[in-house]
Amino acid sequence: MEAFLIYIFKSSVLLSIFYWVYYLLLRKDTFFTINRHFLLLGVFISILLPFVEFTTIKFIEAPLFYATGTDSSAPSSEVRKSTNWWMIGCMIYSIGVLILFIRFGFQLLSLKRLVAHNQVIKNEEFHYVEVAEEIAPFSFFNLIVYNPALNSSKELDMILKHEKVHVKQYHTIDVLIINLIIIFQWINPFVWLYKKSLEQNLEFIADREAINQLSSKREYQLTLVRVSSNNYSAITNNFYQSLIKKRIVMLNKQTSQSKKLWKITIILPLLSLFLWSFNTTEIIKIKSGKRSGNGISKDIISPNAGKKTIQFIIDKNSTKEDLNKVKKILKNDYDVEVKFSSIERNNKDEIINIKIDVASKKSTGNYALKNDEPIHPIIISYNSKTGSISIGGGSSAGNSEYVWVNSNGKAKGSNQIIQIHSDEDDGHFEMHTDDKRTFAYITGNSKKDPLFIIDDKESTKEKMEKIDSDHIETINVLKGKAAEKKYGSKGKNGVVEIITKKK
Repeated sequence: MEAFLIYIFKSSVLLSIFYWVYYLLLRKDTFFTINRHFLLLGVFISILLPFVEFTTIKFIEAPLFYATGTDSSAPSSEVRKSTNWWMIGCMIYSIGVLILFIRFGFQLLSLKRLVAHNQVIKNEEFHYVEVAEEIAPFSFFNLIVYNPALNSSKELDMILKHEKVHVKQYHTIDVLIINLIIIFQWINPFVWLYKKSLEQNLEFIADREAINQLSSKREYQLTLVRVSSNNYSAITNNFYQSLIKKRIVMLNKQTSQSKKLWKITIILPLLSLFLWSFNTTEIIKIKSGKRSGNGISKDIISPNAGKKTIQFIIDKNSTKEDLNKVKKILKNDYDVEVKFSSIERNNKDEIINIKIDVASKKSTGNYALKNDEPIHPIIISYNSKTGSISIGGGSSAGNSEYVWVNSNGKAKGSNQIIQIHSDEDDGHFEMHTDDKRTFAYITGNSKKDPLFIIDDKESTKEKMEKIDSDHIETINVLKGKAAEKKYGSKGKNGVVEIITKKK
């Protein structure tokens, strides 16, 4: 339902653009037929264009926060439920749609009863319905309904010429379409003005065509003034309208010069602006540089029960750019909204206060830290299969250059997910085994792969990737001085020590 409301919003914006172009540039011109096509085009574009979507790809440097796959939620606080404004909005919108739809149905039913209770006289393509009710003449498709007792024969002849134009040019279709649009866009104030402008323009067309068939324009105008009654229905083409003065003004207005048609083209840059503003999706991709592997992405998949979880760790050193990357990745890849607020930093530019609000289609969560000391790592975890969100405190390796890595300190065979957390920035590498079930990622600035040691023997990344994660017992990661102390210059880019299970 949320997606449908977003669609309605985009459609409303488009219809409003067409309305304002018509109101500001076209409504005073006598290009009535062109204006009709313009207004109908606005309706169809507002229906179809929201489905058109363009994507742009933005490559960013590897993030300085940590992202890891996991088979269960990270230690977190319970997600606190908040008011679901989407649900409330959906209910209000649906009630409005239901009321207008019922109203539309009653209007059609009332018209059907009116025709059924009166004699229909067929004459060529027109079906005349003479009624006794005091209602203004109107047409609906090929039906022309009127009370012959309310007007003289001369007035009636002019009225029928007017209504025949509505029938021949299928104006009823325009009226029905805009009434259906109103049902679904009732919350948009401009759609009601759009309907009024469209109906006015149809009257201008019928008036002009009727005048061309009459010898006296003055008598037709006098008939417009003399004939007054209540309109029968909003879904019919009524001869009498409350806008008599405007109709008479347009009848006497000099024909607009064709060179003024250029004004219609103003709609094109406005539509382009709409597409750029609302229908362009930015896809964030991580620059791979000289590294190989799949990098950080939404393909961090746990082998346990088919779950799919993405985690982001926010720590005291996370920059504004880092936080924006978290927001964009979660929004673009998972349709999860994240808002960071109340951020305060100390004189070392470390975060000491932060508030995080996260919302997906199925759940919401919020988390806040406020103290005088730098914050401890915060884990934002989202399970794309269940739609669940968790936010809470995580753990960090502190300033140690030696990081122990496995699942909860124990190897778990096929359930093993490798997580590497480090506060250092002097190493950056990623790992995947051949079966895609082991993932490791360390942030930093180095673009070179670390040294791989498998069962106490120097190896290569290619051999490491061919290891089945079921066969991994433990993984140790050494960085900085600890790595160089044990392995000399070979360890300057970090060392990954892998111990496999003994058969």
